[in-house]
Amino acid sequence: MMYNLTVGLQNKIRLFRIFAFVHSLNFYLPIQLIYFYFATQSYSLAAALAAIIIVCSALSEIPTGIFSDIVGRKQTHILATVLNAVSLGFYAIGFHNLWFLVIGALIEGVSTALYNGNTQAYLHNILSENNLENQYHHYYGSVNAVATIASFIAALFCGFLASKTLPLLMWASVVPQVIAIFIAFSMPAVRTVNSNTLVGLWSHLKGVIKEIRGNVNLQLLSISKILGNGAGLTAYQFQALVITAFWPLWAVGIARALQEVINVPGFYFAGKIIKKFGEIKVLIFGTEQSVLSNIIAAIFPSVLSPIFIASSGFLYGPSDTAEQTLFQKEFSDKQRATIASFNSFVGSLYFAAVSISVGIFANHFGPVSALLLTQLLFVPTIVLQWVLFKRLKKHSPEATSIS
Repeated sequence: MMYNLTVGLQNKIRLFRIFAFVHSLNFYLPIQLIYFYFATQSYSLAAALAAIIIVCSALSEIPTGIFSDIVGRKQTHILATVLNAVSLGFYAIGFHNLWFLVIGALIEGVSTALYNGNTQAYLHNILSENNLENQYHHYYGSVNAVATIASFIAALFCGFLASKTLPLLMWASVVPQVIAIFIAFSMPAVRTVNSNTLVGLWSHLKGVIKEIRGNVNLQLLSISKILGNGAGLTAYQFQALVITAFWPLWAVGIARALQEVINVPGFYFAGKIIKKFGEIKVLIFGTEQSVLSNIIAAIFPSVLSPIFIASSGFLYGPSDTAEQTLFQKEFSDKQRATIASFNSFVGSLYFAAVSISVGIFANHFGPVSALLLTQLLFVPTIVLQWVLFKRLKKHSPEATSIS
């Protein structure tokens, strides 16, 4: 990147990238449901544990967003990292103890909520202190490229570790998270608007609701993201089941790794792609490309279906970066993390509803048909993105033009 950065800022961004890499070395995530199943010997209990994480995260979203805006980004980051390591520890020592697994799921839900919103706001604050907030998409993309490389490594080796013993897989996940705690303590503190003020919970929430109601662009972005995440995360769950229909179980890790490695160049070059085409065009095209790839995999089921599924993430990096950049442009500093957490709260509830509904559908029609259904659920998201495109083109033509 051709920007004149101070040594201090270079070190801050470097720490952010190192943390993203270490934190993403989580060997358990690619086969979460498989771990829960072997730990409980019950598909229903495994699904219930996954649901606990989702619901707990959803219920924690708004309080943790407010915590970030009022207490501070670094403190929130540290707490999230500590809780993440603790949750994995409970999973590891409680492999055949349901209550330990439940406690781990509850803690993981809170940890996930603490990360949501805070991480993006943290990076934005670091850049804004150096008047580089307009380059957010470049740095967000580079940080996530590093994180995706780590996710690729984790996905590639998760099958090997699980074939030894599943507790070994979990302990292997704990070690990087403990290292991440020390890195989190070394990361810089940033100023937040509310860091030194006593703001009532209800007053803060009213400010968030007022800001969303007064910003049509933010409404369109928020609703499209909520609907898109519900369909997308549910699709990700069923992709693994579709892969096992055509490839042996040991190859699921390879397919997941392929999904991750495809994302790396997308995140790395996200800034340049967005600069060339504009955020909203990249977001729309990325969504449509992903949906098309999954539809082909479902309509023409074959040994090539896992390849099409993996290719659905080809433009995920630029698309996700574009979406986050659009959000950061619409957020105010006072509620930057809280609004993101509010969206995650609603999105998590919607995801839980979609996941359960699609699961029931899959019981009758199979995982391939379920994957196809998730892609049909993307239609409202794509429509809302096109409406936003028209609005931006009307009110700010340069935002949608190709440079």
